[in-house]
Amino acid sequence: MNGTVATHDAQKILADFRDHLARHDKPLAFLFGAGTSCAVRIAADGKTESLIPAVAGLTTLAKTEAIALGGKYAKAWETIEQDCRDSKQDPNIENILSRLRMMISAAGNADTLAGLKRGEIQSLEESVRKSIAKAVTPDLSLVTNFPHRKFARWLAKTSRKNPVEVFTVNYDVLIEHALEIERIPAFDGFVGSYQPFFHPDSLRRVEAAPGSNWTRLWKMHGSVTWRRIEEDGRTRVVRGAPDPTGEMIYPSFQKYDESRQQPYSAFTDRLSRFLEQDDALLVVAGFSFGDEHINNLIFGALENRPRTHVYALQFGEFAPEVDLMKRAAQRPNMIVISPKTGTIGGRQSMWAPVECPTFMDAVFELKEEAPGGGAPVKAGKMKIGDFACFCDFLESMTAG
Repeated sequence: MNGTVATHDAQKILADFRDHLARHDKPLAFLFGAGTSCAVRIAADGKTESLIPAVAGLTTLAKTEAIALGGKYAKAWETIEQDCRDSKQDPNIENILSRLRMMISAAGNADTLAGLKRGEIQSLEESVRKSIAKAVTPDLSLVTNFPHRKFARWLAKTSRKNPVEVFTVNYDVLIEHALEIERIPAFDGFVGSYQPFFHPDSLRRVEAAPGSNWTRLWKMHGSVTWRRIEEDGRTRVVRGAPDPTGEMIYPSFQKYDESRQQPYSAFTDRLSRFLEQDDALLVVAGFSFGDEHINNLIFGALENRPRTHVYALQFGEFAPEVDLMKRAAQRPNMIVISPKTGTIGGRQSMWAPVECPTFMDAVFELKEEAPGGGAPVKAGKMKIGDFACFCDFLESMTAG
């Protein structure tokens, strides 16, 4: 042992990542989480704030609305929060909404759960949906050159053998808005002109979908623009204007009844099929790996497909004992890029104090620190986990 601390070369990992993204023959997909939406910031009261709150902010809003329903609803919320903690789950809005739906399914008309009768549980679940729908449907005229537009412009300047696929667990329409502003043709599994309806066959068969120059957009947890309609005795999912009731917001992959299995099961299958492709690359941004169903799909594919790679761009640091880091340590084809450390080849290490070429300007910061008041030393901070910085990085790839 020579006492040397192992590090990762930030310049090399970013250069490799850029090369992967630039390859025209490589199957490429992105998985966007809530962090991509809250990266859109607007000026308010002399400071900036996220246009759409992150999960914690949505949870606070929904809890406030639930408490306003009355004392029994406030107590029920506290009970459900504690149930989440007892099950080692974060009591966030997604887990609470999932539990409310399970309670509705389990409760009979005469039953009481968490102090609420079945109809009251339904009222609380509806309140949560409406709170989410309101928060994720802001006035889009407030934003102009937001990060999603830079992402869309990068898509427009790339030519690929296979269509780029964007999987998102967000309910808002920021990505759709950006693609349309930049005139990027996109396909989301819905077909038609009057009331576009979900067509699952278009996800399974190449000939049933547009060509490779159309970006694919798969909304894995639903959207504020979806709703169910009854027509000729059949139920189908259609897309239209944002629905203030949030009818088709589904934050987790529960066991749905037959009428609700689509589109969610089709998007799950689509992600699995993408990851099974040889040499596939999935870039994860703004996603904290809190959905076990998606996690299992990703980690299972990485284990069975050594040529499939995942780059997980993280806004914050994770301790080694966190499930994501333990799994990344077992899978050399998973690269986790965090501000202070990277997990590459199964090893988590600090970023090496390197020089910062121009192509790294948007996503890597090199500065001097004096730990403990000692002599200044170079330290590197990776900023690519911030979706706004990541989109700047993409834009720099096509500049000039």
